[in-house]
Parts: sequence; structure tokens; C-alpha cells
Amino acid sequence: MKDKKTETGNALAPDDSTISSNDVQKALIQRGQVDIHTHQTAARHLKNGADALNARNYAKAIEEFGLVIQQNRESAEAHFHLGLAHFMLGEYEKAIDAYKMAVACEPGEATAHLNLAATYRLLKRYDEAVDVYIRAIRFIPNHPELHSELGAVYAYQGKRREAITAYKTAMRIKLKLQSDIDQST
Repeated sequence: MKDKKTETGNALAPDDSTISSNDVQKALIQRGQVDIHTHQTAARHLKNGADALNARNYAKAIEEFGLVIQQNRESAEAHFHLGLAHFMLGEYEKAIDAYKMAVACEPGEATAHLNLAATYRLLKRYDEAVDVYIRAIRFIPNHPELHSELGAVYAYQGKRREAITAYKTAMRIKLKLQSDIDQST
């Protein structure tokens, strides 16, 4: 069947495929129900994974967080907790991969950056830890722990001047935050 054409040459829908507003409404409702079910399933797997982490059943936690990620590749929470489970099993490279995904999904979340850099630090991969802290500070410049931990890595590397600068920045931010709290009370 040929499409009808407008005067400008744009194709219109064929005559027999006209969609009614009822059909559109039904399709949207059906999609919404699928989305709700998917969200509920992911939430259940997140809870099961968190429970498994708390029970130190890391293999089960990995399985549950993997199921969440199958449903939603952009779940920073699932990637982060997957990283924790791998870390607790001593699977540091897998933990790094999971933390990297958590950071990519939610770059403004400091804890994912901190855990990623701490894992690099544990492996004595100091340059990579520094890179993580520097990138994190770009997203979250007023987070004192990021600056303090950066200072610690610089100290491990023997970069005294850089370490002092990072520690001073951490202290300045911490004092400013405390001052802001004191003034608001």
C-alpha cells in the first residue's frame, strides 16, 4: 500500500494504520505497568543484595546486584554495592570495575570515588588513586575528605608539597563548613 503524501512531500500514515487515542492510552498504560514491575523487581533485588552484604553472603550479594544491573545498567547504587561485595571477597579488579561504573552513573557521589581510590591505594596504584581524587574534586570541590585523602596519597608518593596543599585545602573547607553550621544555629 502506498502512503498518502502532503503537498510538501512528507509521508503520512497509511489509511489502515490510523491509531486511535484509546490505542495510544492502552499502550502507555501497558508500558507504565511494565516499568512499575521492572522498578519493583529491581528494588527487591537491591534490598536482597543489601541484606546479603550485611549477612556477609557476598556471592549472593553479587548475584542480586547483577540482577539489578541487568534491569538497569545505570543503577549507581547497584554498581557501588557490587563493588563492595567484590572488595570484601578480595576481588579488587572486579571491585574497581564496579566502582568505575558507579562513578560513571553518578559522578557527584563522593563515596564511589572514595572507594575506587581507596582500592587503588590498597593496591599501591597511587597515580590512579590521585587521578580519581582529582576527577572527584572537579565534581565535588568542597568535600574535605576527598582533599584529605588526596593528601594522604601524595604523602605515600613522597610528594610533600602537594600533600600539604591538599591537607590545607581539606582543613580550609572543613573550617568553612563548620563556620556555616555555627552561623545557621
